Amino acid sequence: MTRERRGVLAAAAGSAVLAAAFVLADTGGVAASVVAAVWLVLIPAVALLQRPPPLDEIRAHRLGFYAASIVFLAAGGLLTFAVAPELRQPSGLLRTWPSPPGALLLPAVLLTAGGLGVVYAFRGLTARFGWRETGVVRAIMPVTGAEKGVFALLSLAAGVFEEVVFRGFLPLFLVPWTGSYLAGALPVAVVFGFLHAYQGRHGIARTAVMGGILAAGVVWTESLWPSIFAHAALDLILGLVLAKSLLGEPPAGPAMGGV
Repeated sequence: MTRERRGVLAAAAGSAVLAAAFVLADTGGVAASVVAAVWLVLIPAVALLQRPPPLDEIRAHRLGFYAASIVFLAAGGLLTFAVAPELRQPSGLLRTWPSPPGALLLPAVLLTAGGLGVVYAFRGLTARFGWRETGVVRAIMPVTGAEKGVFALLSLAAGVFEEVVFRGFLPLFLVPWTGSYLAGALPVAVVFGFLHAYQGRHGIARTAVMGGILAAGVVWTESLWPSIFAHAALDLILGLVLAKSLLGEPPAGPAMGGV
């Protein structure tokens, strides 16, 4: 049995134990407890343990990778939404629409600007400490018009469904354990970072910090929508507008494949 398979089996067992703990502590129902445990333990573990495909294969099949990611995000997000009644309530984070419209636009713009600030701050640290973007990050960037169109759909899917899971469901689910939304959102942001392990160690940290900023936006507005808009906007801007300037020229030598 390979190390990766042993790690996944251990993570699955850990998810089962955590789900049982949630149920016994009456944190949520069985379905919600299982979904929460899978998002908190199993999926991040798989992201950390899996070996990325060869870079040439990624470049040749970007559309397939984008489509598979959209399906995964939509399925996981909709399942999470189905077991999270607190998001569907009239006063829930997903049902609350900031009013007037400026109450949505201004936070979304500021959160987007904050996320871009994090990206450029980490770019400065990259230059200082000699970090490198992984070969996977470079390989998944869209090139053709068709790829850019599907990447835009992927950005929208990530904006909606990742926010439903990581800024909506999980922090609220953990409130009985953490005592407040923000106290639960911060460790969830770390888990969110692990899901982006293909970006390397500094990419995990960068994504976790951005997750913390988006969670602060939820606390500020008491709604998921500004963070949803900001998340989608960041993915679109970084993937379609700023990718070349942020990544620069690939370094000489073999590219890094992942963590």
